[in-house]
Amino acid sequence: MEWYFAYKDELEIVFRQAEERTAAFPAPFQSQGLDYLARFNPLREDSTRNYICYLLPFWLQELTGLAPEICRKLSLGNVFVMAHYLIQDDVMDTAADNRKTQLALSQLFYTECLDVYRDLFPASSPFWTYARTYIGEWAVSVTSEGTKDFFQGERHQVALKASPLKMAGTGALLLAGRADLIQAITDMTDTALVVLQMSDDWADWAEDLEENSYNCLLSHISAEQKTAYREGLRPEQIREAIYVRGALASYVSIADLAVQQLENLEPDIPGLRMFTRSISEELGEEAAEIEAGRSHLRRGGLDFWLSKNMK
Repeated sequence: MEWYFAYKDELEIVFRQAEERTAAFPAPFQSQGLDYLARFNPLREDSTRNYICYLLPFWLQELTGLAPEICRKLSLGNVFVMAHYLIQDDVMDTAADNRKTQLALSQLFYTECLDVYRDLFPASSPFWTYARTYIGEWAVSVTSEGTKDFFQGERHQVALKASPLKMAGTGALLLAGRADLIQAITDMTDTALVVLQMSDDWADWAEDLEENSYNCLLSHISAEQKTAYREGLRPEQIREAIYVRGALASYVSIADLAVQQLENLEPDIPGLRMFTRSISEELGEEAAEIEAGRSHLRRGGLDFWLSKNMK
């Protein structure tokens, strides 16, 4: 994980700054905001790790030549962007009793994001036009989920739910005077985000099936069975597709192809490339473990398969 450990000290500074700013929220949102930040602080053992959100400016540093303090600011802005939009997604996906509190906290995070980016980009900067575009992509993506099977038809659309995080990468390129690379880096980031979403959807397929949320793995299984998205899919059919028919292996081949495409694109961004490959490799390890179980099953290990998968 060189793509992470090389910047661990920088992330300590970024998250300390994020915590200091969050601690200045009005009561009672200080503690709630700090608790929320802790959920995805990569320096904590129990956190989720949305690495691309806060590492993208650092991965681009060799290309942009930006000073470390500027990369930290861009990363800090993205931390607050991520916090805001994750809460928005949570509110859309659940009927929690604390929705008012969540939305209020979300707005506080978004205000911090704007404060950070206003220090870097004047009102006349094209940064704000790009930011508007990314927010629009997010809005369309989250409201059209489930109405179209993007994973089969327009796979890059899968990435657009996370479009706002591209603010930091685009901002870095604008500050470096490399606006000519924005489209290329955006395309590369989207490719990485598709692979990341594929990994998340493998982990969350059962929950997504129950909550009727769009899921790339379920799309893949539906396509392999030549049916419309999720048509007639039940948990036992999905498990059979994964553990008996090898659906995860073919799913991983799609992620591997995306990684190959990313590695052939220019300019080369080693951190982004290595991060994406690591995700695909983790999926591949899961598929290999399942294949080993299938081999055991073919040798008569029915009890093994039942104990592992029919829960």
